[in-house]
Amino acid sequence: MTGTGDLRRDAFDPAIDVGQKRGNRNAKWSKYAAETVPAWVAEHDFRPPPAVTDAMQATIDRGDFGYHDLEDDVGEAFARWSAERYGWSPDPDLVHTCVDVLQGVTAAVTALAEPGAGVILTPPIYHIFLQICPTARRPQLEWLMRYDHDLGWTLDPDDLEALVRREPGARVLLWCHPHNPTGWVAGTPVLERIVELAHAYDFYVVSDEIHSDLVYRDSSSPFVPMLSIPGAAERVVAVTSPAKAFSISGLRCAVMAYADRDLRRRVRQAHPPLLLGHAARTGIDATVAAWTHGSAWVDELVGYLTERRDQLRARLASEAPAVRLHRPDSTFLAWLDVSACILGENPAARLLEHAGVAMSEGADFGTNGHGHVRLNFGTSEPVLDEVLDRLAPWLQE
Repeated sequence: MTGTGDLRRDAFDPAIDVGQKRGNRNAKWSKYAAETVPAWVAEHDFRPPPAVTDAMQATIDRGDFGYHDLEDDVGEAFARWSAERYGWSPDPDLVHTCVDVLQGVTAAVTALAEPGAGVILTPPIYHIFLQICPTARRPQLEWLMRYDHDLGWTLDPDDLEALVRREPGARVLLWCHPHNPTGWVAGTPVLERIVELAHAYDFYVVSDEIHSDLVYRDSSSPFVPMLSIPGAAERVVAVTSPAKAFSISGLRCAVMAYADRDLRRRVRQAHPPLLLGHAARTGIDATVAAWTHGSAWVDELVGYLTERRDQLRARLASEAPAVRLHRPDSTFLAWLDVSACILGENPAARLLEHAGVAMSEGADFGTNGHGHVRLNFGTSEPVLDEVLDRLAPWLQE
């Protein structure tokens, strides 16, 4: 297997094969017509490092695809990765797998907020989160993001306290950390205040940390795991996966992490024992390899994405100054305010029709989303240039 010292083979390669993406029925590249350039779903275009594919190939070569007992390997790999990257060492015994982050998030939310109890979201927010409360029959509450010309999109904990005072039935804060779609990374003071409020007002935090490995070096705050905050153990469930950083979402493996055994038991026992199932063997192969051998590769990926982020900002500033973009501190997603560009109620649909670029509609992300689009810049330099070549004429006042 490729190890951390084999940098020649594990070096990040920014090349992409568009024809292969379409031929493989990759959802990002096959949803729209062949003449459309996709910049919508939150998945980057780059191959995972050889360490990941080597691990999967080893299982294929053995020809053994039966039941497995690899759950402990995932918890141990996650613990090592967290300690190395973030200085936080979770207990592997308090980590278990699930199929993907959305499954884990939904399981934790419905376990900790009984029917009729409020769930707090932070719009504009990852649009799939907006499906959880209606389908689970939990009231949806909103801790709204604020926009500041200098600071960009942020959340003010004072607004959260006002909300939970007003809504004493709130039981869960669904926390997107780092934040999708804005790319905001909450600093330690904000995280500490949330934990204090969770104790004071009796609510729990379900922290989606799937974008944690994609924080830029010039971010105003580094990524800090929510469970590393003092007092978080009794109040926080973290759900994460290497899927976004390593582009392995289709392999279906994520983890739910705790720092309190009783909280873990409560979440697990809230659902029928067989409901959550288990991660697939190939997903575990890829996940363990990514978290064991992928550190140098991720560093190179983040460096390359920094260049694409800055490419996007520079070209918009020069060719489409009517667009407002605050530099994202994380993710490969740009939250663009195009309200000055006279594109109508559905700007992403208009730009798809006229520019041939597929992006995500801002209104789908809830309150504060109108007049925005979300653009995925996690692609090669030539593809991003084509995206901007097509968009620039339509992003004018």
